Amino acid sequence: MFWQAILIILILNFLGFLYAWFKQSDKGTDLIYNVTFLVLAIIFYIQSEQNILTLTLTIMISLWALRLGAYLFWRIHKTDKDDRFDDIRVRISSLLNFWMLQTVSIFIISIPAIIFYSKPASEWGLNHSIGLVVWALGFVIESVADYQKTVFKSKPANKGKFMQSGLWSIVRYPNYTGEIMCWIGVFIFCFNIFVGWQWIAIVSPIWIATLLIFISGIPLLEKSYEKKYASMPSFQKYVKNTS
Repeated sequence: MFWQAILIILILNFLGFLYAWFKQSDKGTDLIYNVTFLVLAIIFYIQSEQNILTLTLTIMISLWALRLGAYLFWRIHKTDKDDRFDDIRVRISSLLNFWMLQTVSIFIISIPAIIFYSKPASEWGLNHSIGLVVWALGFVIESVADYQKTVFKSKPANKGKFMQSGLWSIVRYPNYTGEIMCWIGVFIFCFNIFVGWQWIAIVSPIWIATLLIFISGIPLLEKSYEKKYASMPSFQKYVKNTS
């Protein structure tokens, strides 16, 4: 299943890279990311020992992919482009580096699920309940955060302002908090069948957290927000007082 996963991920993301470069468009970037997880989950579920555990894992990944993919696809069609990629899409080397990072990230994040599908547990255990609860909490937090920001931005009176209400008043990136929790939940759901080298799957939740906090998530947004809001005292106060 590892080689099959690598082949699927490479094909889908190479096609996404070609579209992004020749069309100079961001419209397929997030969509390919989420669709890849969805395709992997469905294919591996069909090939696996189908029981309540593999079905639950497939539903978890599919709901996450469908919800986030649909939201990001709607958002990019509304805004037409993603400002974070303004300096990336114009150079083939920087754009290729991004798509390579996305390709590798999808594989790393998928490792716990790939191992689980290859030899699923037969009985529901405590780790499955805990993993499902952590995933569900993350799913709700991410969904609510995205909804709150969408509503905020839809109001003309908020044009030029930054989001600092609702979940965004507690942490500056609650959507990423939820995203990280979803994949921690998937790891917990899967880990009881790991033996020996398979514990390398712990890299999955570590990687998604590292990716969002230090590489392609928060750093790009922080740079964008600095350009837009750095001169606003209210933004400076928000940054100082909000984790």
